[in-house]
Amino acid sequence: MDAAVRLRAPNQQKRKKARAQVNLPADFQILGHHEFLPCSLADIGSGGLALITRSSLYIGDKLKVRFKIAESPFEGQCVVVRVVGKAVGVQFENLSPADEDRLQDFIHKVFLERERKKP
Repeated sequence: MDAAVRLRAPNQQKRKKARAQVNLPADFQILGHHEFLPCSLADIGSGGLALITRSSLYIGDKLKVRFKIAESPFEGQCVVVRVVGKAVGVQFENLSPADEDRLQDFIHKVFLERERKKP
């Protein structure tokens, strides 16, 4: 598994759906604008993700976020639900069941790899 990926301990989870901590390059587009801007993903789950950006985003902004999961392109529409400095929490909107399954499979693989590495 990628060294840039880490699963949060269950007792640290504040969400209904687990998220894996990651450090992945990505980009996003504010819906209605043409330009994609760079960001990085700090964590990811089937319900949403946290991204780090220098761009100003506000609660309620609608975004399209693009990144790769295991070298496979992924794109999702999101709404900003939290902004703390450069960290932006977004929630997926209208994620297809297939895409939700891809994200869940990714998180599950991160968890399994973590368990295999335990002594």
